[in-house]
Amino acid sequence: MPPMKLVFESGPLRGSTHDLAGVVAIGRAPNNDLVVDDGALSLMHCRVHVSTKNVLIMDLGSTNGTWVNGERIVSAHLDDGDSVVLGTSRARVHIPFRAPSGTIINKPTDGNDGSDELSGDIFGSVMYSLNRKIADGGMGSIYEAQQVGAEGFIKKVAIKTILPKYAQRDNLIAAFVGEARLVANLVHQNIVQIHHLGRHEGGYYIAMEYIEGITLTELMAMHVMLIRRIPIDLAMFMVSRISRGLEYAHSKHDAKGNPFHLVHRDVSPNNIMIDTEGEVKLTDFGVAKAAQFMEDEPGGLVGCVEFMSPEQARCDPVDNRSDIFSLGLVFYEALTGTRLFRCEAGDVVRAIEAVELADVPDPRSYRPEIDESVTDIVMKMLAKAPEDRYQSAGELSHALEENMYGGGYGPTVVKLASYVNDLTVQMEAKKDRAVRQ
Repeated sequence: MPPMKLVFESGPLRGSTHDLAGVVAIGRAPNNDLVVDDGALSLMHCRVHVSTKNVLIMDLGSTNGTWVNGERIVSAHLDDGDSVVLGTSRARVHIPFRAPSGTIINKPTDGNDGSDELSGDIFGSVMYSLNRKIADGGMGSIYEAQQVGAEGFIKKVAIKTILPKYAQRDNLIAAFVGEARLVANLVHQNIVQIHHLGRHEGGYYIAMEYIEGITLTELMAMHVMLIRRIPIDLAMFMVSRISRGLEYAHSKHDAKGNPFHLVHRDVSPNNIMIDTEGEVKLTDFGVAKAAQFMEDEPGGLVGCVEFMSPEQARCDPVDNRSDIFSLGLVFYEALTGTRLFRCEAGDVVRAIEAVELADVPDPRSYRPEIDESVTDIVMKMLAKAPEDRYQSAGELSHALEENMYGGGYGPTVVKLASYVNDLTVQMEAKKDRAVRQ
């Protein structure tokens, strides 16, 4: 099939012709299939779908819009000779195979005349109703919301926003959009699922799986309030589940077999959730980066300094072993109740120096009943040099699970859910007693 062509008549690509085939992303970010160096374009501006029967253009929530024949569109079918305006660029569409609008892409071959079949692509608005604010962050907020559909359909979701004042900063938007594009394809029981990326009032938002439960930070705080320790087997179980999620994310490839090289960079108790069924999930890939979506910024320090690896604190290149160190810090705190590298009084410089030194005392100095085999695992996770740690999250997962289940029985999601529920009841009782006093 001859390729569709865009012939640019104005803008930075004026006088040039570009062949389009398959799915083509257009925008000013370097990871687009067709890059247009035009400040009036969004980073990810629009996408063109070319098939043998149909050519469709979709706006990706751009600021200045995608225009076809003088009309701003959300999506539109393109025909030979149509005019497309993107930012300051105007292009003429040339389709040698002449794609009539509204044709059926997949014509039935079972004798059905197709009269009861859907044609083309299905598009519709997605409506969200905000219920309450869950938390505020540096870039925006997280809300509990409802996704509203036809015939009274309602689904509870979480909405993560980025404020309009940050929406003009290309590096932050690239990280935010990169998170949505990457994590949307990470479907794993131990990773919070992304559903939708959208724009609203000049800012961006991500709709994601809503977790009915608590963060590991909250679980740890409950233990402090009740003056008790997290059971060792449950601490191992939670870490093993996050390790399995990291194993999946670290090994993710695209459709062509190219690795994403995804590193979370912010594995911390705040980003680990335990739901009411006992499932443990890793959230917030907002600082995760992959080569195809965003270049590392020289000297850029991202993530929570108290849970960084030494190489991350030095702003050196990081790989999957950095996440293993960060998870080791989480494991250490869950076992001992002690945070190894505290950022006291906001002194980030001193905290970074402590992380780079990576002086880790034996966890049994805080909790003598920790078994030597468990100590060996956490200390290997926290080795200063990446080559001395577990070399993959899969290797770590195997070590944890062999320790937990080598005797034939070990912790489960049911046990964790029951434990957290009982702990919550005890916390409520403690609060009631405090009120009565």
